[in-house]
Amino acid sequence: MNSKYYNIVLSCLAAVFISVPMALIMVIMNYGFKTGFLLAFLKSALVGTLISIPLANIGIPISQKIADKIFNKKEKD
Repeated sequence: MNSKYYNIVLSCLAAVFISVPMALIMVIMNYGFKTGFLLAFLKSALVGTLISIPLANIGIPISQKIADKIFNKKEKD
């Protein structure tokens, strides 16, 4: 795969790895293990992922620039 897509793939993977476990924990806490749990989890995970992917693609590069400035790291060319 072309390395120009690295940041997009990284952001998407980060969004999925964060939103799916969060959806699971939130459904367990708010709904519990009862009938309809799986459907509620899948809906929550889907919505969370659909929201977090665009946010991650915007937020992660901004966060990286802020962290680079804090640690005086030079920008990539």
